[in-house]
Amino acid sequence: MLTPLLVLGQEEQVFDTIQVKMNSGSFKRVILYSAKGSQQKYVSYADSDTNDFSLKIPKNSHKGMYRLLYDQKSMNYIDFLYTGKGFKVIFNPEKPEMIPEFVKSEINSNYYKLLNTFGTFQVHLDSLQVAYFQAQDSITLTQIEEKYIGTFSLFDDYLQNFDKTEPAGLLKDLVLANVRVQPKMPIKNPTDYLPYIKSHYFDYIDFNNEHLIYSSILVDKVMDYIFYLTVAQDVDTQNKLYKKSVLDVMQRVDNQSLKSGFIKSLIQSFAKDENISLTDYLFDEFYDKLPDEYRDKKFETSLQQELKTAIGRIAQDIVWKEGDKTIKLSELEGYDYYIIVFWSSTCPHCLKEIPKLYEYGKDKENIKVIAVGMETEESQNKWKSETYYYPNFTHVLALDKWENPLARSYNIYATPTYFILDKDKKIINKPYEFKDLEEFFQK
Repeated sequence: MLTPLLVLGQEEQVFDTIQVKMNSGSFKRVILYSAKGSQQKYVSYADSDTNDFSLKIPKNSHKGMYRLLYDQKSMNYIDFLYTGKGFKVIFNPEKPEMIPEFVKSEINSNYYKLLNTFGTFQVHLDSLQVAYFQAQDSITLTQIEEKYIGTFSLFDDYLQNFDKTEPAGLLKDLVLANVRVQPKMPIKNPTDYLPYIKSHYFDYIDFNNEHLIYSSILVDKVMDYIFYLTVAQDVDTQNKLYKKSVLDVMQRVDNQSLKSGFIKSLIQSFAKDENISLTDYLFDEFYDKLPDEYRDKKFETSLQQELKTAIGRIAQDIVWKEGDKTIKLSELEGYDYYIIVFWSSTCPHCLKEIPKLYEYGKDKENIKVIAVGMETEESQNKWKSETYYYPNFTHVLALDKWENPLARSYNIYATPTYFILDKDKKIINKPYEFKDLEEFFQK
């Protein structure tokens, strides 16, 4: 159904309607996004009290994969293909294993049926591969091997037939991109299996294919390759493997816009884990080398500011006066640990936690506490009075609270906020509250 809409000052725009019906749950809103590379772009939304929704999509929208977000809390969604025609999709959110039903959209019906068929083959092969890892006696190994070879033969025949008979286009490209390459024979040694999967992971992926660029498949594949096919027992080895996987992906991508999106997504992912080794690597080796038109200055500034206080960073310097003498955090010596706490005399929670911190640290000669008072002109006298209760702390006044340069350099948005530094002033922990700080030292 086409719905014309005339906007003042613009040409008439025509829309298609996508009807959505959910057979369970009580969802009030669905949101439609289009995909390009690693980015999701908002298209439209619809509200309903009956689990029946009607979404508008501009008729001139790019043909490709779209994402329907129906649960904003758990971020659950379904994907579908839009080819310039409206349709209806019916699904059960409580049974994600069930194939959605599509009315007046043969391409979507075929897409999900094909994914299900290929997925069933691959799940069966995976289960046989796991059994092969675990089998010990030669008879069992032979039996599993025969089943595996037979299943693989059926899988390969189906894949080859699909590849030969399906005409080139959106459906074929997206289905093949979802296919995972399986070994012809089961692999006995688990340490040989993962390298095989990684070496063939992108066999069906063309990073220049427009149908894949306008889908979520490429970014999903990249993220899986880097985060789920890269496993090590220690942090240093893990980071080396991450870097190798990142380099492997970047060498496959020529499209600068696509590469920029991947790099930004990876930086954000590693930044969430405060993995500064990888974020620095991504900035230095890839992002900073992009042409200027593919770099986002706002993104760079925001991430670099956020990562200033990541675990592993040297803490931003703090400078204060003691009489006529200027003291710097960076120049302090003689302690194994430094605790920086941002607090306020007008914060009730601070007034409960700071006394606990004082009692905990007052007899520990290897710990130095620097208490930064986040105050206003009106509260600084109250802060001064409070500091007398904690004579062993080094007290630093930061007027204007959140706008104070020190608060900004440490990304302070709430009080109390704690940082634990080692003797070299490197941030080694960021406790949420005092009990977390205490537990850290107990361990």
